[in-house]
Amino acid sequence: MPTLYVVATPIGNLQDITLRAIDTLKNVSVVLAEDTRMAHKLLSHLGIKKQIIAFHEHSTLSQIAKIVKSISDCDSALITDAGTPSISDPGQRLVSALISRDVAIVPIPGPSALSAILSISDIDCSEFIFLGFPPHKKGRKTLFGRIAESNVPVVLFESPHRIQKTLKELEATCGDHYINVGRELTKIYEEVFRGKLSEAQKHFVGEKQRGEFTIIIDWI
Repeated sequence: MPTLYVVATPIGNLQDITLRAIDTLKNVSVVLAEDTRMAHKLLSHLGIKKQIIAFHEHSTLSQIAKIVKSISDCDSALITDAGTPSISDPGQRLVSALISRDVAIVPIPGPSALSAILSISDIDCSEFIFLGFPPHKKGRKTLFGRIAESNVPVVLFESPHRIQKTLKELEATCGDHYINVGRELTKIYEEVFRGKLSEAQKHFVGEKQRGEFTIIIDWI
């Protein structure tokens, strides 16, 4: 039976890739990638040459249908730019398209910014809500309203371009809550901030606005 392997790849430090992920990428016929340039960089680092097909959030239904057809008789791997596919990522669309096909779907777990920040948090996250990236415009106010009403910690992703805007809107909507913020997790300039939302706004200025952010908002 053909198999789609959903492969987690490093979120920064290339040494974080698992032995199983490397073996899988070596043995599949096709690699489906969110960004083919990033995929080429990773595979080149690993000394692997494979056919790479683009699959991302802008892939149309007809493009997905072609991809499904092309991998229906071979083993393939799905990777994202960084971390675990389908977590705040379009991988779920491909998995859904393959469910009704005679294709096995196998997870190859590994790095994730979500699990990385949770593992070093001083906030009790025995229960939490993960909401991914906040919308840029439509639905943003509604999302922050949900966060304000939550009785468990909430985890968000955010880009460097909107980190200040998001921190300010969170404080305005939810109050000056205690938060953890992971920036550039597993990379050279990795940083974890712990403090109030108002303090975070003062902290993340200038060069500290660079990188990808993962935020945990304590509900207390």
